[in-house]
Amino acid sequence: MSTDPEVARRQAAAEAEIEAMLEVRRKSLAAEVRSLDDPSGIDETTFTVEGSDADVAHAEELLAGSGMIPASDLSGHRGAVRLWRAHCEASRGFQHVELLAAVDQVLAAPRPVHPASGCDDPAPIYAWVRPSDIPVTKHEAFPYHRTPAELAQIAANLIREAGDPAGLADILGDGLVLSTTVTPRGPVHLVTENGNHRAAAVRAAGFPVALAEVTVQNPPWEVSDTTGAGTQTLLRLLYRSGLLTNYQPDGPTGEGLDTFDAEGISSWLLGFGSAGAARSNLLAFEAMFGCHPDPRLDWIRDAKSFNRLLRHERMVLPEYGLDVLDRIAGQWPPRPTILQRLEHVLFSRGSDGR
Repeated sequence: MSTDPEVARRQAAAEAEIEAMLEVRRKSLAAEVRSLDDPSGIDETTFTVEGSDADVAHAEELLAGSGMIPASDLSGHRGAVRLWRAHCEASRGFQHVELLAAVDQVLAAPRPVHPASGCDDPAPIYAWVRPSDIPVTKHEAFPYHRTPAELAQIAANLIREAGDPAGLADILGDGLVLSTTVTPRGPVHLVTENGNHRAAAVRAAGFPVALAEVTVQNPPWEVSDTTGAGTQTLLRLLYRSGLLTNYQPDGPTGEGLDTFDAEGISSWLLGFGSAGAARSNLLAFEAMFGCHPDPRLDWIRDAKSFNRLLRHERMVLPEYGLDVLDRIAGQWPPRPTILQRLEHVLFSRGSDGR
């Protein structure tokens, strides 16, 4: 073995260079693939990154375009981590009372849900999403297990971590699992596993991004073929107005579930036990995210027209069910029945005082 100091120095330098290259590679792989040791695929090394101004600009461009930053986009990922840390720096002065007021606002916000079942993407992805795109669970008892004050404390802890890699790995590394529907205003996410408290706290803290496991749902949307008369009338009206298309009885699987394609945000009207619940969900969606400028939704927003058209459809429903949807497509607005015309005449006379 050589004892030449220069040879030893060069050997040590080469070994250090190789180890540094291996470390860079390990960090890159940790950000791109799931770890065999950690089923969440996210550990401390995922957040041991430093983003440049160009990374931040790229991350913001992805958010503005698709509403999500895939963690596999390493530049976007670095930018998202920097956005998180920058928000911590800017929010250090927040008081607990301010965070508690923010929690109360989050809990009081509308809670739209997407109960329709679609086709999942082949595999979930890890992505940074906007917390403002995550409605709070529809469960009336939420927050359960934790009080609003405790949610405010979680929000404070998130800020206090200041983006430390170990803290981020513990907070964001596991449990925030989302089901995502792409709407005309961008993606909307619903918590599907054990992350409602975390999502509410992240929203209250005002973070611009949060890392989650995301599964995107796509059409066609499934609806049980045993739906009651109330929901069948709504499906027929949605089909008449062109908001639903491509009706397939029993769907592609033959499991007794009818499927539809849906225009705009009309998939958010499917899967409810009543037409009234579907309308309330649309109103909640628009209260949170803004009205969708589609005139084919106007009759749903207006309670009088909604109930009048439902009555019309109920009168003709016994004649045929969903199996004739193709024949009624485009018949909008539906012609009133004889009984409805008589009802209109009698109501008009009564309102005139005759």
